[in-house]
Amino acid sequence: MRRESSRPWGVAVGAVLASLVVAPATASAWVIDEDELEETSTTVGAVMRSFAFVLAGDVLEPPYLPESENPTAMGLFDARLYFEHRASRWKIVAHEQLTLRLSSHAAGGPLSFGRGLRPPRWLPLTFSYDRPTLDLVSDLDWLYGSYSVGPVTFTVGRQPITFGRGTLWRTTDRISTFALTEVDRSYKPGADAIRIDIDPSDSTSLSLLAAVGERESDLDGQISLGGSSFVARFRQGWDGGEIGATGGFVRYDGLVGVDGLLDFGSFDLYGEVAATWVTDRSLSTPVVTDHGIPVMSAVLGATFKPVGALTLTPEVAYNGFGSFDPGDYLAIFASQRVGIGEQLGVGRLYAGLNQIFEITPLTHLFGATMLNLHDPSGLFLVGIDRDLAENVRAVLGGYAPVGRRPDVRALSAQSEYGNYPYFFFFELKATL
Repeated sequence: MRRESSRPWGVAVGAVLASLVVAPATASAWVIDEDELEETSTTVGAVMRSFAFVLAGDVLEPPYLPESENPTAMGLFDARLYFEHRASRWKIVAHEQLTLRLSSHAAGGPLSFGRGLRPPRWLPLTFSYDRPTLDLVSDLDWLYGSYSVGPVTFTVGRQPITFGRGTLWRTTDRISTFALTEVDRSYKPGADAIRIDIDPSDSTSLSLLAAVGERESDLDGQISLGGSSFVARFRQGWDGGEIGATGGFVRYDGLVGVDGLLDFGSFDLYGEVAATWVTDRSLSTPVVTDHGIPVMSAVLGATFKPVGALTLTPEVAYNGFGSFDPGDYLAIFASQRVGIGEQLGVGRLYAGLNQIFEITPLTHLFGATMLNLHDPSGLFLVGIDRDLAENVRAVLGGYAPVGRRPDVRALSAQSEYGNYPYFFFFELKATL
């Protein structure tokens, strides 16, 4: 019976090798026009990335999935072409991302590992050609213009949006989020938005944001409140710290959040707390039954260097949209908040640790630990990255889950991270 498993591994190796066919060359962005006196410049370039993803483990074998799904492999290549024109008061930015994906077989959920989901959008700027094991996607991931008048900057179009303080978990970063297992966080997917930033000083700012989209993401040009967000954020800094406040309307949720950062010299302490009022029209939330009581979420963390070459970032988090009962996990996994990438965990109480160790200026060892404290279960990351040339970087790593596997007879999860497979990745990136 086990002889048949050699074929999936052969296909997996083939997909990995296919993702490495393109070898980037060292280069730099082209500045095709620049006038220092007029403070203008025009830049074009490309970022070429080649990925290899392999998933394996008990949860990809019978009785959980057909035997042919272990391992699951994907070779992925994308070319991100960018254009930027800057003037003294305005700029235009466009990033077109062309992505080719080759997978070992037609697989669903597991292949979301390594890449986050796009936020709800409105503008029809995406073209895709889909086949069971082959995808070709052309996506204008960023397309925005900005104009400044004194301390006020107006930005309109598809743009990256980030709120919150956390490194592993964030409570107020709801509009566009990275996946928990995101391999490359250099570029955050853009949301279709209008943003006004008022910066009377370097330490004080007010941001007003309207991000419009459709919850269904079928790109038919129909805006819905269920896919739109309207948020205001105030930030005030001082020597040794910063505090922020966020409030607004996110896909029918009411949201109020407070965050802060304190610099103690030898380490930084940060935190954020968010209260969410869920309505009858909000995204599905299986464990929230009383819509009159706010759902609380919080993150507390610190960053310090015990030795010069090592940086540690411990973090604890409380997720009000999760559950202490593993019996609720499958319903939460199937909910809309998880489905669009807004909710990253199904448990309530977490602890984690990010660590980076500089072996040499060109080589770094990195890792992360994510623990569900109530299950208990965990997800562990270890990897290494190296700059191969001036603009060429290679990254190799993997995630290992620890936890009780799902109970097939009872159709229920026994732990959170016990539902995860092993996940290995390789990335080769060049900036042209």
